Amino acid sequence: MPNYIEFLIEKNKVVDPTTLLYQGPDIELQLKRIGEAGARLPEVAALAEEKKWSQVQGIITGPLGTLLQTMNNVANAKEATAAAKTVKQDLNDINAASQRKDSALCIKAAGKAAADLEKFVNIAFK
Repeated sequence: MPNYIEFLIEKNKVVDPTTLLYQGPDIELQLKRIGEAGARLPEVAALAEEKKWSQVQGIITGPLGTLLQTMNNVANAKEATAAAKTVKQDLNDINAASQRKDSALCIKAAGKAAADLEKFVNIAFK
């Protein structure tokens, strides 16, 4: 019976959140990652103009692929999740345009992704 009593005591103990090992995502680090990935979006447009499709794919799967994971970690409100989905769709549009080797569509999608990413940051970090 003492084990059950100790369990109840431990279960009902009030935990100080400042002493927890994991405090949630580090906002400063997440913003830095989003900023670094967002800075790569203009490169997509430049590479699309030069028709360097493999490099466009490299940016989409590399830094911008990590961007999606970072946004999912940060997006905790319904509005932020919807904005993250919009950015994800924009990145899929860039990918589709690069596979079709359509530079005009790729450039347009990159511009839209940059604008939508800015909206996401404003919503998620207000």
